[in-house]
Amino acid sequence: MIPSPDSERINKLIDTLSSSDSDIREAAAIEVLEMGEKAVDDLIAALKNPSWQVRYYAAWALGQIGDKRAVEPLILALHDENTTVQDWATSALGEIGDKRAVEPLIEALKHNGEKVRHNAATALGYIKDERAVEPLIAALGDKDSLVRSSAALSLGQLGDKRAVEPLIKLLSDPDDWTRGKAAKALGTLGANQAAEPLIDMLQKDGQWGRYNAAWALGQIGDKRAVEPLIKASETEDVFMKRRTTEALVKLGH
Repeated sequence: MIPSPDSERINKLIDTLSSSDSDIREAAAIEVLEMGEKAVDDLIAALKNPSWQVRYYAAWALGQIGDKRAVEPLILALHDENTTVQDWATSALGEIGDKRAVEPLIEALKHNGEKVRHNAATALGYIKDERAVEPLIAALGDKDSLVRSSAALSLGQLGDKRAVEPLIKLLSDPDDWTRGKAAKALGTLGANQAAEPLIDMLQKDGQWGRYNAAWALGQIGDKRAVEPLIKASETEDVFMKRRTTEALVKLGH
């Protein structure tokens, strides 16, 4: 079978993805991406290319294109010998959002690489399948703060009330960013039982914790938050002033 002109062009670009010049690699990757669905079959084949750089650009492009033909090949790429390829395959499966990826992504939450676990937690939030709730709750105890924070955000996206109590516990996490993401998730869930710990967080926490606690209290709508929000609005921090003002408007003040 004679390859089409498009396929010939795509494969030349894919070969260029192994160039030692990063600018050339990135230009080729963008051009392949612009070809969209026409490039999918050749990109799937590129997931088995000897060059790990070709494989990871292929995984990235397949995620951006979003064609479901790539789901099974990307699941196989989760076991690639190169961790960067695994990282991009994990992200790509989240971008595509196909439920066939749920169980493999849950398994990826146990991976040795922090970035794979982080991307898996994020991807499961995009896919929104209830099978991910308990594994994501378990990931709130991960040793890596980015994994904990991405698991928290995904639990907010999943909207399952089983996550409320574990997320309230995460408000005591040693990492400010993670506490902030737990607060944001509780706001997304509309968890009224989180109002008091969020009010406490608003008064005492670090920067990211306070910002997200203010936003969450606006979402939850508990009137006990009005006075603490008014007090927290008396600040030179413009972003905090905006967050507290928005929350107070939601609360009718």
